[in-house]
Amino acid sequence: MSSRHGEIKQLPVIFPPVPDELLSSWIARHGAFYNVSPRAMLRHAVPEAHSLRSADDHLADKQVQLLAHIFRQEPSDIRRMTFLNIETTARRLISAEVIQSCQTCAIDKADVGATPILRSWRQAWRITCPICHSQLGGAGQGSEANSGDSTHSLASWEDALKGERLLDDYAERGTQTWASPIDVLKLLLMRRDPKPIDPENWIETPKILDLLVPGFDRLAAAAAIAIPPVARPILPLLLRPALLAGIAIVERSGPKIVTELHARTMGAYHTHFGTIATKILAPRQPDS
Repeated sequence: MSSRHGEIKQLPVIFPPVPDELLSSWIARHGAFYNVSPRAMLRHAVPEAHSLRSADDHLADKQVQLLAHIFRQEPSDIRRMTFLNIETTARRLISAEVIQSCQTCAIDKADVGATPILRSWRQAWRITCPICHSQLGGAGQGSEANSGDSTHSLASWEDALKGERLLDDYAERGTQTWASPIDVLKLLLMRRDPKPIDPENWIETPKILDLLVPGFDRLAAAAAIAIPPVARPILPLLLRPALLAGIAIVERSGPKIVTELHARTMGAYHTHFGTIATKILAPRQPDS
């Protein structure tokens, strides 16, 4: 499939990507049209590629250029379909698999082939679709943990949406207010001092977030959801609005709340909290 000049030929038929489509989804749709496997379609442009998912997460500049040539796109268009431009510290919120979907956007349209898979379906800071703004549903429908409906009584939906915007602005555009929302997230998922102790409603690992969104700990315990470590803080939709609302509450309250929450930690968690808090509260250097 090479030309006499040694260049890999450009594909004769190109489908435009749908808004927010993943690169792997777009390549797979082309593979279906040309009657080859998605991996074969990818390796036509990037011979050393191991998997479609790796194309979404890790592409060298040369590989981006090759894909742009084959599919007759601008390199920036290729990058926008991946997670390459996501802020490094926010990549811990990119799931390895699809964890949610938008029923409004998940429609099999004849003019695009197979149902496209969107980037937002792997972004664990999202509760709404960035395209149609509908509320997202979990990938495993019917599971309580994959529904965000029952969290409305815990947290303000407006606060949850504000937290989603704060994380989205940081992850996608690198903008923040007085604190990185990723650092705030780390603080909220840290273990807190359990006092005062309630023997009838004992929580094994109470979180700072429960101080801002009361009931979070009990909801997680009732649903038998183990809160993941901050290195990979991907919460199910059942708990996610509460976390997003907590981020919005901290942002709105200002730096003083960090000190107040710090007082509710103990031991090694107090030390760890202090390290992150110092980073948050340090004066920001002006942009050069």
